[in-house]
Amino acid sequence: MTVIFRLEMGEFTSPNRPDALVVLGCREGGAFDRRIDAAARAFEELDPLVVVASGGRRWSGRAEADALAERLIARAVPEERVVRELCSLSTLENAAYTAELLRERGVRRAVIVTCDFHAARALLCFSLMGVDAEIRTAKTPVPRRGRALREWLSRAIDHRAATAWTVR
Repeated sequence: MTVIFRLEMGEFTSPNRPDALVVLGCREGGAFDRRIDAAARAFEELDPLVVVASGGRRWSGRAEADALAERLIARAVPEERVVRELCSLSTLENAAYTAELLRERGVRRAVIVTCDFHAARALLCFSLMGVDAEIRTAKTPVPRRGRALREWLSRAIDHRAATAWTVR
């Protein structure tokens, strides 16, 4: 079986409605806010059956999935559609635990929301877990100087490498 993935900055590339929207957790702040914004827009456009807030890592005593779910509900995602995945501590675990939640619900297709620099790793992890997934990215702003610029360049290269590949 050949699966071709294509990433477009901030765009869902398939005409078919996804069964699920999966939002990957991170520490609250800039990236977290950008992921919430991208997820809220994706929810409005795609109207998925379920939204998975994924992330068990705790920051200041609160799990990523709980923080994501609260913010998504505040952004008009119906609470009954939000499912929390609270066990994962890495991207691979996000994929493994979320894949199980999706299988339990008979979900076949998902759109994953994460930052652009994280998209390639997330897509690879979810494909390894058997999830038919596409990416909706939250764009990372361009930094101004020094170390931040080097980090941004490495993220941009990661995104470029992920724009199209085939997994066999």
